[in-house]
Amino acid sequence: MFDVLVLGSGVAGLTTALHAARRGLSVLVLTKGELSHSATRYAQGGVAAALAAPDSPDLHLRDTLAAGAGLCDVDSVRVLVTEGPDRVRELARIGARFDSEDSGSAWLLAREGGHSLARVVHAGGDATGAEIERALVDAVHRSDAVDVREGWFATELLVERGRCHGVLALRPDGNTEVVRASDVVLATGGAGQCFAVTTNPALSTGDGIALALAAGVACADVEFVQFHPTALHHPSMPRPLLSEALRGEGAVLRDEDGSPFMAGVHPLGDLAPRDVVARASYERMHAVGGDHVWLDATMIDDFAARFPTIWSACRSVGLDPRIDMLPVAPAAHYMSGGVVTDLDGATTLPRLWACGETACSGVHGANRLASNSLLDGLVFGHRVVEAIAAGKERAVSTGAMTGVLDVDIDRAESPHDDPELKAEGQTPASALRASIQRVMSANCGVVRDVAGLENAAGTLRDLSRLAHELPAGEVGSREVSNLVRVSRAIVSSATRRTESRGSHTRRDYPQTDDEFLGRLVVLPNASPVFVPLSAVAVGGHQ
Repeated sequence: MFDVLVLGSGVAGLTTALHAARRGLSVLVLTKGELSHSATRYAQGGVAAALAAPDSPDLHLRDTLAAGAGLCDVDSVRVLVTEGPDRVRELARIGARFDSEDSGSAWLLAREGGHSLARVVHAGGDATGAEIERALVDAVHRSDAVDVREGWFATELLVERGRCHGVLALRPDGNTEVVRASDVVLATGGAGQCFAVTTNPALSTGDGIALALAAGVACADVEFVQFHPTALHHPSMPRPLLSEALRGEGAVLRDEDGSPFMAGVHPLGDLAPRDVVARASYERMHAVGGDHVWLDATMIDDFAARFPTIWSACRSVGLDPRIDMLPVAPAAHYMSGGVVTDLDGATTLPRLWACGETACSGVHGANRLASNSLLDGLVFGHRVVEAIAAGKERAVSTGAMTGVLDVDIDRAESPHDDPELKAEGQTPASALRASIQRVMSANCGVVRDVAGLENAAGTLRDLSRLAHELPAGEVGSREVSNLVRVSRAIVSSATRRTESRGSHTRRDYPQTDDEFLGRLVVLPNASPVFVPLSAVAVGGHQ
């Protein structure tokens, strides 16, 4: 029996584990892969934080609210931007080496899309995630209080007397085992693998969100899937990411004629928020029947030294950023929603917590501001532990949880009950996974409409029947079940939100509608429940 069970080994999970260990709590980390292989590794740009004048938490808050398109919770964002600088400095103290000026006296700061000034710290030019992961993993290895089990896959939350007390997990040998803990933390990352084209690694299958949905734990904002506008257009998967920092250094998006197109779309031009850039790129591609636009980074001096990861990715496919324009297209990148939490990371199930990309903490709203993701994991992983150590057991109505605890889960109307799940024979897990990705990319991507969403809902319903026939003792089978569960939640919420806002764009409802100024709470086998935001709790319209 452990004090804290952490599911996931990215920045949110390992931050939680290390803080819990420092608090004298016994900790177990379960990760389905290797400890050092999470989506955190793929983060290029860096960590956004107001670390020095003329920047300030208020400026960071303003930029975050603007990017979130009206759905950020102000209190949550204020927590993020005020506590963030201390968490970044703390990360440096445990060994993360951020890029600094030649004198070493100050960190170098970069500017990315949606930011009004340079505030993003980075490492190795464009290898920030890898450096943060290295530092956290090394710290875990140095700690005697953190137990780690690699290759373990949680398949079910254990709920007793209305509280979460552990998980049922699939061991590496294919057998299942009950793992008990006083508190369980979901930090399993996002769900980019719901889509055929993504920057996420193969392990990003929405496992934590799926566990929560299966247990009746409220999730929200899952329709807001952020597509990164500048993924290298190449068959490799995950798609190589061409960091926004390139545009911060002057790179320009161009259409098929070589004309720059963002200047007339948004006042920030190529540094507009990601949803704006992804949508503009999609529209240019759609207008000419193309599958990519171009990123011109030829003006960046010393490219190889400043962006070594991107340089290597480009050279591996025969491109030279110094002379070639780079083909780019939007790719599924980040889930802005997830398991609903209060300001301390507590969910609607007592003693179950969530942080990082798995959670809907209210800081991202309808569209995450660039480089706020790593900060999110650092800040809320710390807050989860502080709340556990203080004896907190259940959520209160703060942050994204405001109004959600009032939702009557038992009275939610089910739109349909699936018939008896039965399929003739078995379809390989890999084939089902590819089918899910195809239907989601075709019908629930950057731009959506009712016909496509209805087609996706029907296809996913059929695929869920097939998924139930897969062997229960295989991780690949479990991942497929999670992908189809999360995909259905995304489609259900995207269908219900008949407006365009942030990273959710409806071709048939192109306007933003204040009637939808609120969260769609997803419940098992039920239509999403709309929870309006109060005027004082919502950002973006001050």
